Amino acid sequence: MQFNGLNSSLFIFILFTLLSCSSAQNKSSPKVDAKTFYSKIDTTHTEEMSEPDFRKEFIATYLKPISIDTSFINNGKNYRVLFRHFCTMDSGLRVPAKYNFDTKKDFVTHNFISKMVLFSNKDTLFKKQITKAMFDNLLDTSLKNYATLLYPNFYIKNDSIEIDYSISIPVTDIGVGVQIKFDKKGNYTIRE
Repeated sequence: MQFNGLNSSLFIFILFTLLSCSSAQNKSSPKVDAKTFYSKIDTTHTEEMSEPDFRKEFIATYLKPISIDTSFINNGKNYRVLFRHFCTMDSGLRVPAKYNFDTKKDFVTHNFISKMVLFSNKDTLFKKQITKAMFDNLLDTSLKNYATLLYPNFYIKNDSIEIDYSISIPVTDIGVGVQIKFDKKGNYTIRE
């Protein structure tokens, strides 16, 4: 029988309560040694339920660029979009220890950027590099200093290309959602 942490604690409390009551009624009942009792409880499930190491997962993204190669038709014209989001490996971010509750040390990490090219037939309509700096007017000081461009979601809607990002301080839940929207000429708008 396996229990999660709360159920295990409740089970142990109830068991000791019952044993105490039983012991009070029948003096000949054997006493339960807590060490023996705990050694018989299966605790392998606690390893399965522990939180994943988010820092290791984030570091693994350094070598996992996101690439999209897709086409669409608008007003009878064929378009092709090449999009790539990747780690710059620049060691350009030093996240202070106050944001790293697990290590209590500064975390040196890298910036992420995206590059996009839009073609129509063999013509290149535009090339854009998307960086955190494009969103500076939407960011507070901590995000400007310690965050990077993460988790792109790419959409083609009618005659525009939309990309949603999280600009976040790595390995924290501190960030803001932003969107950049391109027309077919490469003009763009940004918003939260």
